[in-house]
Amino acid sequence: MGEQRYDVVIVGGRPGGASLAARLGAAGVRTLVVERARFPSAPAVSAPFLMPHAMALLDEIGADEAEYAAETPRLRSFVLELAGYFRSKLDFESELAGRSYYYTIDRAQLDTAIWRGLSRFASVEAWSEAKVCGLLREGDAVRGVVVERGDGARVEISAGAVIGADGRFSTVAKQVDARVTERREDVETTVYYGVWEGVADYEGPEPLAQIHSGCDGFAFVFMPTARGQTLVLAQGRADAFAALEGDPAAIYEGLLRARPRVWWRLAGARRVGALAGMKRVGNLFHEAGGDGWALVGDAYHQKDSIDAQGIYDALLGAKLLAASIVRWRAGAIDWQGAVKEYEAGIYAACKPMFDSTMGRLAREIYQVPPPMAAKTVMRWMLTHPDYGRRYSALVTRQIEPARFLAPPVMLTMIAKGAAQRLGRRLRGVDPSDPLPLRSV
Repeated sequence: MGEQRYDVVIVGGRPGGASLAARLGAAGVRTLVVERARFPSAPAVSAPFLMPHAMALLDEIGADEAEYAAETPRLRSFVLELAGYFRSKLDFESELAGRSYYYTIDRAQLDTAIWRGLSRFASVEAWSEAKVCGLLREGDAVRGVVVERGDGARVEISAGAVIGADGRFSTVAKQVDARVTERREDVETTVYYGVWEGVADYEGPEPLAQIHSGCDGFAFVFMPTARGQTLVLAQGRADAFAALEGDPAAIYEGLLRARPRVWWRLAGARRVGALAGMKRVGNLFHEAGGDGWALVGDAYHQKDSIDAQGIYDALLGAKLLAASIVRWRAGAIDWQGAVKEYEAGIYAACKPMFDSTMGRLAREIYQVPPPMAAKTVMRWMLTHPDYGRRYSALVTRQIEPARFLAPPVMLTMIAKGAAQRLGRRLRGVDPSDPLPLRSV
């Protein structure tokens, strides 16, 4: 068994791990990234909305939008449907880094682009098809990893620090017995994702995301992605999913078929590739690090995909952790100080959105709105343009979640939306009326 040494070993080469390696490489830190998959390949589960604030972080590591977003439509609006009560087409009006659009990104394409970019850094070595099967320890301290290469050979790698960037089911987090510091289990959802071809346009050829809330514990999202395909997500209360009988594919299709306002777009389409999904999506924080180790991305912090923040959180965590590691390598702080600095920064950045997302799950998935409320105050607020502008600012982290729907803001939108609704009714045309049901 041979031995090698690096300043940092990163376990996991998806956006969190690979972008961390890129930042360390730019600073000349000797880094090894170990990824068990072979690129190009997609992670098992992903709701891959890529917003401008995440693209700004990709710009910082030199990722090329023309490469990671090749053949992928730019989305500039989305439509929200509330059962058969109303719909609201909202423009995405939150510009960052010169972009007022977002993508449903092909994760295999994105992850591969970031991974390949590591070849630009002389101090970074990247191993794919390699599995970390254990940690090296010196007492309670982590001092490296044991890696099994694709040919079956095992090698011991010594390191100043080991970083777990290996996702929700992180080997590093398990091996160090990382403590869960915060968890929400009362609003857990289950999600299934399928990729479809031949999906009918929503209303004209403009590509847009469609979010359909059934007001019954289930929601569905159509996400146009690369090469003319559409990712279709079914999400619902974890307990409601658990009560359904059948295999996952049958449950997924049954949910879609049972809702005419969803199924009409799929009646002439076909699902391609394997169905992906996750039962009881976790919502939690782990401790960020310990003696010789740290966690980033989903290994550190997990929350439901309803607000599409996972990729951004991973990229932001990598940026903050890289800054602390560089200071540690320069001798400005010790490892304990680096972990504390990183944890304080990433927790402060993620906690407000975490609380906001938990509240949204409670309101939009776990509660059923009274029909009268849906037809009046909810319609008035959600169809007013100010709601779309504020929601775009929320999901790009340009507005504090506590200010998103502050009572004075809500009351103003409701009042303006009611006046808007009255004016449309007097004119006899209201684009927020539900689309006519189509036979399939």
